Amino acid sequence: MTFKTTGFFFVLLVSVTVVLVAQENEKQILGRYQAAASKGGDAKRGEVVFKSKQAACAKCHILSGKERKAGPKLGTIGDKYTRDQLINSVLQPSARIHPDHATTTVVTTAGKTINGVLQSRDKKEVRLLDVEGKLVRIPIGMIELEKPNKISLMPTGIYKSIKAGQFADLVAYLETLRQAAGKSQWAGVPEKMPMVKKPARLVRLHSQEMKFDHPVCIISSPTAEREFFVVEQKTRRIYRLTKGSGDSSTDRKELFVDLSDEASTGQFEGVLCLAFHPDFKKNRKYYVNYHVRNQGSHFSPIIAERTVTADLRKDAGGKSRRLLQIPQATDLHWGGMLAFGPDGFLYIGAGDAGPQEDPDGNGQNLSVLTGSILRIDVDRTQGDLAYAIPRDNPFRKQPGKKRPGHLAKAREEIWAYGLRMPWRFSWDTATGDLWVGDIGQNLFENICIVRNGENHGWNVYEGFSEFSDRYRRKGEKYVPPVLSYRRRDGVSVTAGYVYRAKKNSSYYGAFIFADFESKRIWAMTQKDRKLVKVRQIGSCPEKPCSFGIDHDGELLVIGYEGSIFRLVLDDSVFD
Repeated sequence: MTFKTTGFFFVLLVSVTVVLVAQENEKQILGRYQAAASKGGDAKRGEVVFKSKQAACAKCHILSGKERKAGPKLGTIGDKYTRDQLINSVLQPSARIHPDHATTTVVTTAGKTINGVLQSRDKKEVRLLDVEGKLVRIPIGMIELEKPNKISLMPTGIYKSIKAGQFADLVAYLETLRQAAGKSQWAGVPEKMPMVKKPARLVRLHSQEMKFDHPVCIISSPTAEREFFVVEQKTRRIYRLTKGSGDSSTDRKELFVDLSDEASTGQFEGVLCLAFHPDFKKNRKYYVNYHVRNQGSHFSPIIAERTVTADLRKDAGGKSRRLLQIPQATDLHWGGMLAFGPDGFLYIGAGDAGPQEDPDGNGQNLSVLTGSILRIDVDRTQGDLAYAIPRDNPFRKQPGKKRPGHLAKAREEIWAYGLRMPWRFSWDTATGDLWVGDIGQNLFENICIVRNGENHGWNVYEGFSEFSDRYRRKGEKYVPPVLSYRRRDGVSVTAGYVYRAKKNSSYYGAFIFADFESKRIWAMTQKDRKLVKVRQIGSCPEKPCSFGIDHDGELLVIGYEGSIFRLVLDDSVFD
């Protein structure tokens, strides 16, 4: 008995040792490949590697065009990623998977497991692109289990197929895959967005020790100056931040509400936005936009109403009153914004709900809530709804327009449509214009001024550029953006505000916005929705995911890594 036990532990020890040695060897190999690629390679040789059977890159990727493969299009990958990011993405593809390109695993009732990238879904079937680039159709009735997979379809161990020098050449080639430079045919796509002579300053709003966990929204208190409410996406908490009269050491950070028992959390899901009712001081109501997972493996945005205590200091507790749930077939492109407009109605940003490139045409489909700006009246109810439809909503009591493959009946909540991912929006307090930052697909990020009933084009257009004819309708008017910027300038737009704090400022009337990945901050002006001027005015130390506005009308910038900054324009000139 003793001998058998000892023998078992000896075999176990040997097995563990072998695994550890293998892991150490792999770590050393990866380090060698990283070092080789960091020094640079030959792009021409790298193109040959890309097309080779050994590397197998072309098996899952194309550079551009309408063909669909399991992997993302790589025609602008050099604009999106740094050299280090490219190296890590190829060597360890499962280390960080963006939801846009995540793998879905389906287990059928026959016990078969199928992995692929979701292409589309309807009531009859789910369609996946497998690692071979083949379209797999799975009837809904044959699906036993469907779940997101944390393992990328892109195979690991590329070092087993190509040498370190070849890997360095491959990365060098990927770095060259950029959007074409040169003057655009559209005035709203600037060739350059130069930096102003004296950039704006960003000053931390709070102490370094008082950092937040993935903050995504900041709202000035409707009841007290020097107070702000900060939404943490992943923890699903909202904090009250009170600025002291002295330095940051007198600031206070107090928990306002914890929504972790209602909202789900993940890489990009959680609690996304907060809005106080215009009559908050009397009715004590506020509203949140958060995610839940109650559609199998997928989640839905929820718009919910809550109340605060009589002293207006904290949430009153209890379950939220859900006003609206936006059904989605994927985890992608969920919008995320809600805010009360100058008219007192609640506006909601709803993304196209994916998959990539909107193959189901949700952006052009008035019979679904996705791909739109929604507007509801939270002060009344209507029929079975927990809210009412404002009387001048463009599709109220109208059948809508017949669309290829879509139902004729329009959703009355829709105020404007043809949007892909309206993450943040705001109104110009002087003109009432609604400015929307719409995150693009392959080539452009878009800034739009959106009005009642308008169609802003997605997925017939991506910005000014034609994208797909599948859902194009004869005679339809598609409203272009005011500005589209290219991948070399950024890949995820964050809309801000029109600056109206100081009339003597050169920035007065300019719309200020940023890019989440490049961290650049710009200001732009327009006339009749045509671009007049755009300049870079600074860079954010952290990824700018949202803007806020304080009680004096000055702008705040939220860094996703945890810090909130004041944007100081006093010494800068919009030249």
